[in-house]
Order: sequence, then structure tokens, then C-alpha cells
Amino acid sequence: PPPGQGAGAEIMLAVINQVLSLSAEPPLPVPPAWTPLPLGLLAPRGWALEQLLLQANSLSGYMPLSTFPGADTVNQSVWVGGTAAPKGGTDQWLPYWANGNVPLLMLLRAAGPAAVARLDPAAQLGPVVDRMMQYVLGHVNRSKSGPGAGWIGPFLNEPGDTNGHGLWDPLNMCRALLMYSEGEPSSRPAVAAAVVAHLTAEARLLESDPVYKWAATRWPTFVQVCLYVVDHVVPQFAGARAVLPLGAAGTTKLLMGASRLFRAKGMDWRGYYNGSSAVRFPTGPVAGWNTHDHGVNNAEGALAWPAMDRRLGAAQGEADAAMTLVLSRLDEYQGQPNALFCADEVFCGRAPHRGTETCAVVEAMASLEQAFSVLGDPSLVDRLETLAAEYALSTLLNTVCPPRGWRIDHTRRLEALAFNALPAALTDDMWTHVYVQQANSVFAGDTHPPLSEEQDPSRRRHSLHYRHVEGGCTAGSADGPAGGCRAHRHSLHDVPSGEDQTANFYGVSHFPCCITNFPQGWPKFVASAVLTHGNAFAVASFLPLNATLPDAVGGGATLLIETSYPFAGEAVLTVSVPQGHSTTAYLRIPGWAAGASVNGQRAANGTVHAVPLGSGLATLRVRLPQPIRVERGWGVLGNVSSPPADAAVVRRGPLLFSLRPAEQRRVVRDYRRLLPYRPLAVDYEISTREAWSFALDLSDLGALRFEPLASPGWAESLPFSTSEYPFSVRVPARLLSNATWGYWRGTNITAQPPASPIDCDALPSGACGPLEQIRLVPFGSTNLRIAVFPWSH
Repeated sequence: PPPGQGAGAEIMLAVINQVLSLSAEPPLPVPPAWTPLPLGLLAPRGWALEQLLLQANSLSGYMPLSTFPGADTVNQSVWVGGTAAPKGGTDQWLPYWANGNVPLLMLLRAAGPAAVARLDPAAQLGPVVDRMMQYVLGHVNRSKSGPGAGWIGPFLNEPGDTNGHGLWDPLNMCRALLMYSEGEPSSRPAVAAAVVAHLTAEARLLESDPVYKWAATRWPTFVQVCLYVVDHVVPQFAGARAVLPLGAAGTTKLLMGASRLFRAKGMDWRGYYNGSSAVRFPTGPVAGWNTHDHGVNNAEGALAWPAMDRRLGAAQGEADAAMTLVLSRLDEYQGQPNALFCADEVFCGRAPHRGTETCAVVEAMASLEQAFSVLGDPSLVDRLETLAAEYALSTLLNTVCPPRGWRIDHTRRLEALAFNALPAALTDDMWTHVYVQQANSVFAGDTHPPLSEEQDPSRRRHSLHYRHVEGGCTAGSADGPAGGCRAHRHSLHDVPSGEDQTANFYGVSHFPCCITNFPQGWPKFVASAVLTHGNAFAVASFLPLNATLPDAVGGGATLLIETSYPFAGEAVLTVSVPQGHSTTAYLRIPGWAAGASVNGQRAANGTVHAVPLGSGLATLRVRLPQPIRVERGWGVLGNVSSPPADAAVVRRGPLLFSLRPAEQRRVVRDYRRLLPYRPLAVDYEISTREAWSFALDLSDLGALRFEPLASPGWAESLPFSTSEYPFSVRVPARLLSNATWGYWRGTNITAQPPASPIDCDALPSGACGPLEQIRLVPFGSTNLRIAVFPWSH
């Protein structure tokens, strides 16, 4: 065996050789369509920089030096020598936090000294991250044998972990270390050696251990980390035995084999979504908690599966078809206009008063970013944009609820989450967050029907969202490799879950997954805006930034993007290519941007528009028209005895619009006894006294009017302000009586919208108010909102 590796590596290589000999898949990964720029080469500007600084100087950045609820999972983590007992039987929380705050810090450092000088010195984000990475690297298990040899961090859940935490928990720390090494090149040898040693240890355990629950559903994460090492670490350290004890070829063979073994032992996502396995995708809300219907597992596992399958050897067409399958099933049966799909823990159907966990939002964003990088489909970035089928206004009123089996265009994905769901998950100061968000919510707090907790059928997973308790599973079904329930129980008019009733408040005392995981959303989205392949680069999202491209791209060309997108429909790109070089720019044109142009020439929407560039300075002026779009078919689908909701939403460009009733906010818990006191790290209850139960009048679509004037206090320094707005849409509507559309079962949760169209003439007197104009603002600028409306002619 190679020096320092011992007989264990020889045995493991024999196992991997056997796996590879039985496989027709290629020994090397299929190259991705695009590769994101390494951290350190992209510098955010404009509103994107302001958003990152806001995050660094608030809840995300202050957690390591605070003691409010959730902060102890970071500063007392056993990962950094703390003694805090892991919550929920795991210690994934510090790796979650590092997975977001490391790229956050690297982006701010790349933005230059002026940006770093704006970091709040009391938070000490830079020194904290540096110390944390050095501590983790300094406490790797350096033994040469035994089950923990080479392991990164605490060896808590292996071997024999029946929840699947042990194989998965350290992977986010591996990600964080690798991202840190991109921005801090001096750390690369130590990081590379530590991550390779850890993956070798996991590969050894995979040969003997079963793969359960969390690890089973999230197997694509292991593949992502392994393939990053194959793509970047192996070429850089090919001759360094201290980093690659097995050598370049041996390390590649081991990691490729381990990736395929993990996939084989993990969740069969293909069978789940196409209905060929015993565990199948649900066609409505799920009553019992389980791991395979869990929203975050689907966001991190199912949405990443097609891209990782492609890299392990699947044909492009097969991977594209798999992505179509996943997205179309999510759209049809679990679709939400703001957050891709409904999962207030597990899948919860299409009712707009049901919620989506914040972790599901950021994990879906990360998976879609990966999917675009690997598969190259520009519509996946649009998914980071808007979410449902889009209909031309001329045919809108002839559209009914989408039939089962419809194929939704992939356009409208990633930016929908980034510009709508992500900012709506936090107060605008980014000091508090929700556990779940709803498309329709006029109360953020604790509210219950007049039943005890024991009688309430909606309590599924967390008792007061703090304790992990499985329920609703068939006997014995939680013990297999995939874990969880095999049967789904749901109804058309489902019951909001315990999370919908108790965990949509803005605060800090939620179960600690979302408070530690939300920080990855903005940094990874910004870092994924520019990618390269060969001598070309792609702009996936028009964010304000500047970037230095690798030498292979135009001889180290530079890129400057000046824009206020999505708050404007124009972007100016300046590309400088050194003398004697050339490159090609590929610009993603969103699917909704019909009539888009680049330098006055038409650019087809839903494509990547290629622009060849020679040496010298080039200016590309991108125009993205943003007409108002009305989409119908939202809400519950209906059945033979009940009509579909056929509710409507209003969009413009990548933004979803919603009614924002005036807030009444009160602090219900302030944690002033937990020192040092952070006065903004509190739990709020937010309510309203304003009317909200409007039905849109769609008899004249031309009456919907875009008003470009911002409110007096709006500024790009706080782009998602919940008291201001950058522009608005005025819509004719009628107020419905409480008897027509009110609250669910005596709570402060909105009832489902009545089925549309509303025939006011057929309703009792007073059911419909007079026609009036209501103002809709961007969804991301709301804490309370109505985004899914009934409508009338």
C-alpha cells in the first residue's frame, strides 16, 4: 500500500476495483456543462453587496458570539471543542453555519478592503471563520487505523448509525473547508489532505455500513464533494503523496467507486418519482412524518439526483428527462408560487395556507445551481425565478386548472426562490427568520383551532417544533435503507400542520436547522452568477458584480456587470479581453423575457445567447422586458366532487407580487438575560387589522397597471424592505365577506381561497364589495401577504 495508508486502503481499493469492474459506467466523471468561478475571483457590487453585508452584520454573522436560542449550536458545538448536547440527535448545525458563512466571508473579502471595513467589528466574522477552519483542520483524526481514522470533526454517529447522520453530517464541513481554500489559497494543501482523508474514511465505512434515512436521501451531497475533489484537488496535487496517499489515479478510482456505492445504497429517487418503487411520490399532502417525503431531503437529494447521475455517467438525455420528471411532479402536486413546492416538514400539497420550510428553500437553490452547472439548461436558473406554467394574456381567460400529466416548462425556478422565497423567510433586517412561510399568511405567530394538541391531527413531526418524533408510519417501514412511511394519507381540504400553526413567526427560537442553514442562500446564489467552460463564460444571473476570469478564458478577461436587476430590466456588461485573445459570452435570457435584446439584436427568451468577443473592450447592453403576467391554476387541483381552486397570481419579471396589509408587530420573547444581549434577536408576533380577502377582477386584463414609482424611503441598500417598495402593481379587486373567504377553523390562518371564478351576482348580498384598486408589492418585501387570489370576471 502507499506510504502511511496501511492495509485498510489496499482492501478498500480491492472493493472499489470490484465495483468498477462490474460497472459499465466511465471511470472518470462526465465534465459539467459549466464550472462556477472559484471564490475570490468574483466580487459583488451594488444591491448584492449590500445584501451580503446586511447578512454578515446581523443574525448570521453574530451567532458565534451570542447566546440567544440557536446560537449555542454554533459557539458551543463539539466541532470547535464545545460541550453543547447535539439537538435532534445530531451535530450538523455548525457545518450548516459554516457552509453559508464561509462563502459569505470569501465574497466580501473579494469585494475589497472597503467592503471588509464595513463588517461589524463586534461580530468578528472574519477572525471567527479563520479560527474555526484552523480548529477543524487541527483536530482531524490522524490515526492510521480504526473506524475513525482520517475523520473530520466529532466521530459521533458511526459506525452503525440508524439515522444516517454520521455519513452525512461532516459533508457540509467538507464543503466549507473547500470553499475556504478557494478564497484563502495558503490553506489549500491542509484542506485538500483533510478532505481526502475524510472521504477515504467514509468510503471505508460505506463498504460495511448500511445507509439509512438522512444519508440515504442526501447521497448526492457525498457525490458532489467527491467530484469536486476529482475535478479540482486531484489535478492540483497529483504528485503530492501527503495529500493523495493513493496517488491521483488511485484517489479518483476510490472516490468514483464510493460515489456509485453510496448511490446504490441510498434512496432510489428515480423509482420514487416515477412510481416504480415501494416508496412513491405523494400526489397530495402527507399525514405522517418520514424522511423520503421530507421537503429538505427532496430539495437536497431529489433535485440534485439528475445532475449527479449525469456526472457519474448517465446520458444527457436521461438526466434531462429525470430533471423534467422531478420538477413536473413537484409542480403538479406540491406546487407553490413562492417556494417551488409545499413542505412544512413533509409534502403538504397545493393549498396556499400551507408552508415551506426555510431549509427547503436554500437547499433547493443550491441544488438548482448545481443542476444548471452540470446540465447547462438555462431554464433551471429561471426556476431560481418563477414557478408555474405561464400563459399569454390573450389566452389567459380560456385557461383552466392544468390537467394531470401536463408538462410545465422548466423556465422559472432558481431566481423565484432567490428573489421571492428567500427574502420572505427573513425580516428585512435579517435578524429573525421563519421556520415555514406561506403564500397566503396574514398572521405570523402561534395560532390554534379550538382543539387540544392531542386531538389535533395536524401535529406530525415536532412537538412545538423542537423535538424529533416520528409518527404516521406503517409498522417496520422506518428500518430499511430508505426509511420512512410507505403509505400516504391526504385529502383535498387538508389541515395546516403544527408547523403552519406555530412556526411561521419571525424569531430565533425555532428548531436550529433553519437558523444555521439559511445563511447559504444569498452567498451561493451570488457565487453562481458567472461560470466558465473552455474559452467561454456564462452569465447565469444578471447581478451587479465584477469578475476576473481564469487565464483559459480570454487570457484572463475581466467582466463588470452594472445593473439593478431584478429591480430593473436592463444590465450593462463590460468585458475586457487582453490583446491577442478572444472568448465567447453566453448570456442567460429568462424564459419570461419575450422581446429581450442584446445590443439591440433580438435574443430568444429561454436560451443562452452567445456573443463572440475579440480582444479589447466590449459593451453588451441587455434589455429584458418585464410585462405583467397573470397565472391561473394555483391552489388545490380538485376532484370528481370538488372544483379546482383555479386561483390566480400576479408576476412581473422574476418577481411574484402580493398584497401587503399593514403590520402590527410585538415582541413576545426578547432573551435579554442571555448575554451579550442582542436586542434585535427576538421572537415577534405580527398581525394586521386591514382587510385582505380580495378577489381579483380579471374582466379587463389591461386594467392591471404597473406603477414604476418607488415609495419615498426605498433604496438599494435595503432592497427587500417590508415597509417600502421599489415599484408596485395596481389591480382591480373586490373585497369578499368573511363568510365567503375568511379564516381556517377559528384561527388566524387564512382559509383556502374559494373556487374561481367568483360569481358575485349569484352570491348573497354583501358577499362581494364594490370594485376598488389594490396595490401589490414584491413578495420578498412582505412579512404578511396574500399572493394567491380568487378571481372574478
